[in-house]
Amino acid sequence: MHHTSMPTNPALTRQHRLRAIVKRLVIELGYLEYCLAAGLEDTNLQTAALSIDTAIDCLNEHLVP
Repeated sequence: MHHTSMPTNPALTRQHRLRAIVKRLVIELGYLEYCLAAGLEDTNLQTAALSIDTAIDCLNEHLVP
């Protein structure tokens, strides 16, 4: 009997990608909060904060029907 592999479920693949994105955002946000709590404020941190906020907004728009 010949077995073929099932194609990857696109919805499952999408879910795994979204989880990976969210995990990375949480890690980056935690590091950013740590830096800000330590009193480190410069243009790079401000830019990072804006970029993370933008990424979270885009993700929310994508996830909310």
